Amino acid sequence: MKTNFSYKPFLLIALIVVILAAFAPMGKPAQKYEKMRVPAAQSAPDVYKVEIIVLNLFNIDLNAGTYSMDFYLMFTCQDAPCALEPQWDVLNSTSGLDVQDQGVNRPFEYYEYRVKADMIGRVDYQFYPFDYLYVDVFIEDKEYDSSQIAYEYFAVSVDPNLFNPAGWLHNGKYDLGATYPVQYSNPDTSYSRLDIWLFLERDWFGAFMKTVFAAIVIVMIGMLSYLMKADATSERLALVSSTLVAIVLYHISLVAGVPATGYLTFIDKFMIWTYLIVFMSLVVSVMMMVYVNAGKQEKAERLHSWTRWVVPALWIASMAFVFIFELIIPYNQLLKNSL
Repeated sequence: MKTNFSYKPFLLIALIVVILAAFAPMGKPAQKYEKMRVPAAQSAPDVYKVEIIVLNLFNIDLNAGTYSMDFYLMFTCQDAPCALEPQWDVLNSTSGLDVQDQGVNRPFEYYEYRVKADMIGRVDYQFYPFDYLYVDVFIEDKEYDSSQIAYEYFAVSVDPNLFNPAGWLHNGKYDLGATYPVQYSNPDTSYSRLDIWLFLERDWFGAFMKTVFAAIVIVMIGMLSYLMKADATSERLALVSSTLVAIVLYHISLVAGVPATGYLTFIDKFMIWTYLIVFMSLVVSVMMMVYVNAGKQEKAERLHSWTRWVVPALWIASMAFVFIFELIIPYNQLLKNSL
């Protein structure tokens, strides 16, 4: 008695696995970069309002998390005249400061400097290649604690003619500053630390065309196997296999631009979904070859007619899922928390 073998339960199981994988955690949850908005201790008799005008930003190195800045730094006594002069320092400078007094200082009232410095900041790669970057300037006094002097945020802006960081966009909407107390060896003594930041982000269209678009084209080439006849099994298998190799090599070339992280970036999640779809296409091609070689042409035809629509539809659905739930929604939530 001849038993008809049905492939549909196996394909249904594969579909369920893919859907469950969609809602499974694929890395650490998106960490919110929420700046502390703790007010400085107002017991200090001298409070200086701090303003920064960024002239230029260059030498941005995402691998090292460093950047170079050229900016004006201005201190204005809130209740002039103050009793103390600010003995400020930029804490996240990596190689010292090049400070030029602009010659317009009014002692105990107003101070203005031009500062050039190499600095280090916090870099988060969770949305790579759609990066964002907080350019921080941490200011703290070298001599006086928060009971003597305090620094508060007044304004931050960029020079419209000179500021042009290559490859980054800036709209100023998420630029801000905050003051919070810090303590060192003496728990009874705190210092006023001011953090002023600029928010930069990548041009999404440019990042998409330079990274994700090429991967999509590679997968689309692999999808051409579903346009072939059911009995062209060797050609189908060769095309899908070469697609899998190409997508793996392309993924390696993409992640070479960022340091190793303990979590999955967006491009990693995107590629994992791509691997699943290409692997499914490879399984389908192998099953069809088995059917054709066994003389089961009818089963091969049925498998071909069913998967030629299901697998591309799963790929489109998975791409929509990863873009919406792993990029657009968490990215917008991050921006909302930054306001």
